[in-house]
Amino acid sequence: MTTESIVVSNWSDASFGLDVAYKLRQQIDISDLISLKTFSNSEFCPRFLGDETTEHTVGRWLEGKRVYVISTSSPQHTRNSLAMRNLLIASAAKENGAERVVLVEPDLFYSAQDRGPHSTDHPQMNLLTDRQKFDGQPFSAKLYASLLHEAGVDQVVTVHNHKPEVLSRIYGEVYRDAGERPPFLNLDVAHIVANYIQRTVSVEKHGANLGFVAPDQGAVDFVSRVQNFTGLKESVLVTLEKKRLGQRNVEISPVDDAGVLKGREVFILDDMVRTGATIAAAVRLLAENPATRPANIYFYCTHTYISPEGRENLNSPYLTEFVTTNTLPNVLNRDDQGRLRQKIVVLKIENWIADALEHCLEEGQPPEERYGKASVAIADRYYKLDFSSRNIRRNPTGPSQLSLPLRNA
Repeated sequence: MTTESIVVSNWSDASFGLDVAYKLRQQIDISDLISLKTFSNSEFCPRFLGDETTEHTVGRWLEGKRVYVISTSSPQHTRNSLAMRNLLIASAAKENGAERVVLVEPDLFYSAQDRGPHSTDHPQMNLLTDRQKFDGQPFSAKLYASLLHEAGVDQVVTVHNHKPEVLSRIYGEVYRDAGERPPFLNLDVAHIVANYIQRTVSVEKHGANLGFVAPDQGAVDFVSRVQNFTGLKESVLVTLEKKRLGQRNVEISPVDDAGVLKGREVFILDDMVRTGATIAAAVRLLAENPATRPANIYFYCTHTYISPEGRENLNSPYLTEFVTTNTLPNVLNRDDQGRLRQKIVVLKIENWIADALEHCLEEGQPPEERYGKASVAIADRYYKLDFSSRNIRRNPTGPSQLSLPLRNA
């Protein structure tokens, strides 16, 4: 990272932001670059400090610089509060001369609210009944994009967004003056997941012992990319059928070809988990049917909301391992992990984010070129493993089925 760029965060002691700044060799601590003040009436006001020894230089040192705002969830602040902080930080940077402001928000706020009452061009809004579900609601994803644009954010970087093609269109409509740089950049984590899978199980010739499962149609593209990145041509991919009966009630149905999973090492892959209801139903469906019962079932998702309901659902005795990233940092908290400590593995991806900022945003290398299939073999340099001492990986006498050593554990 050049001296013309700085990394800040939107809440104090944000470990994810601190680690990204460290990986980018930023010498000055984030807390010495920006003050995050809250007045007695609860209003927030950031201030870029620069040289604290003289009031004459406060703010002016931002002229011509690129500012990266790292935004992750916080146990002290709501997502609504953090979103407002993003707007004020971006505005402060631009008003004090920053050339470019980039919001790095791995789990993009409001992106799941990607439809409004008149979103007829959304792929899931084909029927009148689909559109009527959103009558009376705001188009929150578009509003957030508009607010970020107005505040001075030039580009938004996220990771494994649920519907990147929809968000790309939304941000493209809002950022009509974006120029050559895409206003919305979604980083694909498939190469990292493929690398971890190859390190996790003993792979037979061409992956004949592996199965990949998409829990619903929305996950198929991602699961297919991961399978392709592994290069295991004899592995199989199965897509389950999901019907949502309510916010916390889903029905998972078997498909005709699910029998090919029997006896295999099976990886269920998805973008996020909130309540864990979908995954619990999918795991139970496969494990309790003798015709489909895998040897082991592993579940990976990028964004994990640890909740009491999620802990209960993901504690299924049929689930061998639960793998996630730290895009929502509270997943690292052992108390939040609770009963899942015995099977949860967290991939800390600050190295990867720092690498993307340095090589893709600073140097202009396309992400699909830098993190394509060829990068799978070295992708373990982009993440570090975090797991509890209660995890069977740390217990050599435990009933572990995981035969390959973890080189950076």
